[in-house]
Amino acid sequence: MKQPVLIVDDEEGMLHMLGFILERAGYKTLTADNGIDALEMIQQHHPAIVILDDMMPGLTGSEVCIKIKADETLRHIPIVMHSAAPQIQSETYIRRIGADAALMKPCPPRKMLEAIANFIVH
Repeated sequence: MKQPVLIVDDEEGMLHMLGFILERAGYKTLTADNGIDALEMIQQHHPAIVILDDMMPGLTGSEVCIKIKADETLRHIPIVMHSAAPQIQSETYIRRIGADAALMKPCPPRKMLEAIANFIVH
């Protein structure tokens, strides 16, 4: 069975929209609406890739990313930051948190699918 794509965003509409786009493209998806649940899902399911919003209450996406990349058993999982936060346009910021790629919201579905395809074989 293929590993799922984990979508993490505190906006319900964004979770549904990305889930729809990815499922239509043939991916199995999981969703989490906060950083704590995301970390639990990552540890349980070891997704093929994580699409991660940066601006979330509580544990931010960047904090989640740092925790994933600090964990020897999880650091291989690619992280694509997906946010309207201006800092994700900074290569220095993306390198510092350990993300593998970044996409600004709103992002055309084609760009999201291309980003995922860069990291996993479909």
